[in-house]
Amino acid sequence: MKNGYKTIASIKKDCENFAEKVLAADYSNLDNDALCVTADQAREPIEIAATVTETIFRKTGLKLFSCQLQTAFALYNGRIAELSTGEGKTLSGVVAAIMYVKSGRKVQVLVFNDYLAKRDATENKEIYESCGVSVGYVTEATPISERAEQYKKDVLYISAREAGYDCIRNFVAYDKNELVGGNYDVAIVDEADSILIDEASIPLILAGKAEDTSANELKVMEAVKKLTADDYDIDEQDGQIWLNDNGISKIEAELEIENLYDNNTEILSDINTALQALHQLTADKDYIVRDNQICVVDEATGRVAVNRKFPNALHRFVEMKEGITNNINTKIYCSMTIGAFMNQYNSLCGMTGTAATSANEFESTYELRTVVIDSHTPCIRTDLDDAIFLSNSERDEALLEEIISANAKGQPVLIGTASVKDSEELSEKLTEKGVAHTVLNARNDEKEAAIVAEAGKPYSVTVSTNMAGRGVDIKLGGANEEEKEFVESVGGLYVIGATINRSRRIDNQLKGRAGRQGDPGVSKFFISLEDENIAPFFEDDGNGGKPVSEKDKLSMVRTAQTTLEGNEAEARYTLKKYSYIIEHQRELMANYRLSVVNDEVTPDILKNENPDLYEELLEQTTEEEIIKAEKILTLYYINQHFSNYLEAMEDVKSGIHLSIVAGKNPFDEFNRSAIEFFEEMKEDLKYDLLSKLEQLEIADGKIDISLFNIKPTTGTWTYMVDDSAGQFNHLPALMNMVSKKIKEKLSFTERLDKFLNRKKK
Repeated sequence: MKNGYKTIASIKKDCENFAEKVLAADYSNLDNDALCVTADQAREPIEIAATVTETIFRKTGLKLFSCQLQTAFALYNGRIAELSTGEGKTLSGVVAAIMYVKSGRKVQVLVFNDYLAKRDATENKEIYESCGVSVGYVTEATPISERAEQYKKDVLYISAREAGYDCIRNFVAYDKNELVGGNYDVAIVDEADSILIDEASIPLILAGKAEDTSANELKVMEAVKKLTADDYDIDEQDGQIWLNDNGISKIEAELEIENLYDNNTEILSDINTALQALHQLTADKDYIVRDNQICVVDEATGRVAVNRKFPNALHRFVEMKEGITNNINTKIYCSMTIGAFMNQYNSLCGMTGTAATSANEFESTYELRTVVIDSHTPCIRTDLDDAIFLSNSERDEALLEEIISANAKGQPVLIGTASVKDSEELSEKLTEKGVAHTVLNARNDEKEAAIVAEAGKPYSVTVSTNMAGRGVDIKLGGANEEEKEFVESVGGLYVIGATINRSRRIDNQLKGRAGRQGDPGVSKFFISLEDENIAPFFEDDGNGGKPVSEKDKLSMVRTAQTTLEGNEAEARYTLKKYSYIIEHQRELMANYRLSVVNDEVTPDILKNENPDLYEELLEQTTEEEIIKAEKILTLYYINQHFSNYLEAMEDVKSGIHLSIVAGKNPFDEFNRSAIEFFEEMKEDLKYDLLSKLEQLEIADGKIDISLFNIKPTTGTWTYMVDDSAGQFNHLPALMNMVSKKIKEKLSFTERLDKFLNRKKK
């Protein structure tokens, strides 16, 4: 240890020592009233944890294990704790939250979804209150009028995205009574890898109704639909799609454009978006159509991602692809990534069953060290070697045989598939074979808890999309464990991966559904070299026609997965790098706007810019009336101009690859545009404010701004977007994708200048 820096081994030892001391403390001799008083008055961490432990036992009958107390101590010291599935992380979070509160802190426990927020707050309410700690929860259904009271609680359970939405909702508040959220002191993040890594770069959006631009987009969509596979090229590995020379000629003829690459940036952006919607996003994999709406499917969980959309115009193009044309366009008022939101907390910590493989990213991104806590009961799950096949048909045949074999002896089987489509195709094959089974995917995820709870019953077969962040344990023998002994005798839950995932961590999440708390279990992955995640890394025949040994196949597959992990990490890093300057600007605007809402500052635009008029108005009205008018106008025009700025930067983002063609650094050009447009926005904001203030009309000493049609922003809604690093990641490779025809048509510096200066005009 050097300069106070502790090794992981030292951190782990501290956790073990803490748990040992807590378990040695004995409060069993106190009656319930005395225990409540002692728990309420406790201030030392060991005393707090010991009284909470005794309280938990009396309220639930559960004795905390050393691993749970170690996890609580790791959380209390600002760490990421890895504790295996089924070991009781929820109660570890309760102990840590109470320890924080007793040290004078406010705590928000950020969970994966609304169901967990309500469940965990409700089930643990008696424990908190017995220790003198108030607890509440917020879900999407919680009215805005009730949220402020919930945020005053010592401990608040809320999904990470809902907490982020409340933060950006304040961007359209006009009065301090409309503000929600705040208290960004301590965040304990459950399913930390899913929230802090998988969703970190996903923007949270606050939007309202925008002007209809569907006519132009429909025209582009119809033109792109007429293209054939010979008109565009796709790089599956990098997720890129672009027009080739044939496609350029056809689009120019169809849209009656002489030169597609001459001052047609918006059309180019729409064409690229239409190509992506038609040929890179797949129904029943990336999204499903439900109730005449496009519902985005979260890749990491297989769930429908509530209130999530594809970015920018992509969602509208997917709607057009599926024949949905009656939805309104959106205008973005504020945007903030989940990762940026997390950085608002004074203290951050988290827990998950799969953190070790992402330890470096936790530390580099959040400066959080990861400690792996040993399970109370060693895991005895048998992880069988991967079975590798050259084709999907070979894989499917072996997969079915394995399921039928396990089912015949009564062993419960859980199969993880990559998509809704894959789960339903496997379901059809099982039906043909006469195997009774249940399907859990994005079409019926509202039944998730009930389906998962029974997935451990004898003879049960459950076909599911990914199991990350499910929040419900699979108990052997069923929800009440009536037939546990029988299931144990046939080997426990058998978890089968029907594909390889994009990271080892997600594979481990699936494996972790079996072998909970020392239960027996088995896991095995059936992998085809034709799987879409890894197929781009290999030749069509798997190895250029040469025989491939089992060892070589396994090595090839896991190397491909490691590359995928690296690509995903690179994408997150790239998105973070490009979003940094916009996030900084958002923070500046949001903080200033908040100070105006709270009456901490007054804009004083008129006093500073036109003092003569200001003095003249003071003869007709009061200073309070002028401040009130300036406040409303300032808040309104901040919303309007910042929204325009975000729209302009979306256009820059969509066309950033053109800077590569122009021989320029895209990161430099993006930042240059962001700074330039932001400064222009501030000048435009000041101009509009001053011009309106100079037109103020006064009657009977009161300022009337009704003529300006200034209305507080209403009818807003929130959603997430599946932002892609496609326009940023692998930018150097784009240079090789640009055809000679494009280069000949494009005057590099002239074209880029036109593009970057288009918004000024």
